[in-house]
Amino acid sequence: MVNIVLLSHGPFCEGLLKSLEMIAGPQKNLQALQLHVGESPDDYRSQVDQLLSSLNGETMVFIDLKGGTPYNTAAFLKQKYEFNLISGMNMPILISVVTSRTETATLQDLTQVALDPQNTGVELIDLKNGGNKRAKLSLNKN
Repeated sequence: MVNIVLLSHGPFCEGLLKSLEMIAGPQKNLQALQLHVGESPDDYRSQVDQLLSSLNGETMVFIDLKGGTPYNTAAFLKQKYEFNLISGMNMPILISVVTSRTETATLQDLTQVALDPQNTGVELIDLKNGGNKRAKLSLNKN
């Protein structure tokens, strides 16, 4: 099973993981590691390095945004480890990835799921003029 690592400024990644598990159930091979306020980039890099070194198999690393310390840390560690790095993590993308993650799904399969524009979850909701007020979130693929 493809490993998933979530990296972010502050507790965003840990909160996202908890919320994800509330919706999709407990997850295996999925970990979050936040950059704490005041933590040095070198200390954070050491922690991420240790986490990545403990993983076996294919890995996806999601970061909150491109250009910050979590991104720079992951980009630096790509020199040492093989993983796909994806910026802009959010709940719709993670739900799509974890519900597509099976024992046979490859890193490339899941990367395509993550990059599918339909999974961004960004849209303007206009409830005026009889717009649909309810949305259905279902993990049932049928």
